[in-house]
Amino acid sequence: MYKKLAIFIFLTLVSLGLVQAQEPAFGRYGSIDRHVRKTPDSLSQNIVLLHDYLTAPAKSDEDKIRAFYLWIISNIEYKDQVELLFDPNLLFYMGSNNCSSPVCVLQKRKAVCEGFSKLFEFFCTYSGFESYSIGGYITKNGALQDRATHSWNVVKINNEWRFFDLSWANAILYHSGIKSKTNEYFMVSPEEFILSHLPIIPMWQFLETPISLQIFNSGEESIKNYLKTAPANYNYTDTLSNFKLLSDAKKRLKTAQEIYRTNPNNKFNLAIEYYRYARNMISFDGEIDTLNYFRLIKAKGKMQLAIDLFTSSSDISSQIMLLQIKDELSKVDRLINTASPNIKHLK
Repeated sequence: MYKKLAIFIFLTLVSLGLVQAQEPAFGRYGSIDRHVRKTPDSLSQNIVLLHDYLTAPAKSDEDKIRAFYLWIISNIEYKDQVELLFDPNLLFYMGSNNCSSPVCVLQKRKAVCEGFSKLFEFFCTYSGFESYSIGGYITKNGALQDRATHSWNVVKINNEWRFFDLSWANAILYHSGIKSKTNEYFMVSPEEFILSHLPIIPMWQFLETPISLQIFNSGEESIKNYLKTAPANYNYTDTLSNFKLLSDAKKRLKTAQEIYRTNPNNKFNLAIEYYRYARNMISFDGEIDTLNYFRLIKAKGKMQLAIDLFTSSSDISSQIMLLQIKDELSKVDRLINTASPNIKHLK
């Protein structure tokens, strides 16, 4: 009888051990994690109140970032919301209804990678951290990409840059339910993160020996060997400082130049940056004076470049963007035509 009881106790302990092994082993984050799991659902309707609740018991900067990270990957659903959009010339075409703004993501509680990264960036920036949402190339299970299709984050904490991929962490949590495995994408060093994520331009790698797309596509061993043997050849601190001094429009042009240098074949992301530049240039208030007229002219030129790049590709994303830009270009043309003859004469 005692033998059977001992066996029963042993099996019970083993069973409990297995269960506990599947629970997150977050160590010092245990307290903040428990706080996050108790977050009232109603707070998700107010982004500032949610931020304030998540950070209330934080004892360190890491606690704050941990709270943002865990809440987002646990409460936002990854979903690519595709809908049919009507166009009078094409009848129907596929389009996207995905959220990217932080408030929209909270309202829908659904997003793709960009929505995850933008919400995380908002929380971090609102708390005073220097943080960025970054687009780039990824490799996973041997699948390489020739254009940047993914978004993640980088945050400066304890005077060091650390990377986060919330949508991949969400995928792990959704498929396995094991929170501890999401640590793979929490506060990752630049040297480790570069093994699977290549930022769209070298500056966002935060490495003194930036990895080229060719080395990245060669695999982990090639990346590790390069990091070990290559001499320092890049000052990302100065580059970022100079970048931050640029206007938003010039940042778009600088990014476009770097995209082309990094990967001349990446026409999609190059076109996107030209389009973002154009959108910035046409965002002005008031009448079309001389300054705004030339802003419209510059916007038109970059929109045409974007159209040419999207036209050269047959994928659905490029065709959707092509339709959108053509529609906006026609609006820009109408605005240009409304300018006074005296202003047009200056051209």
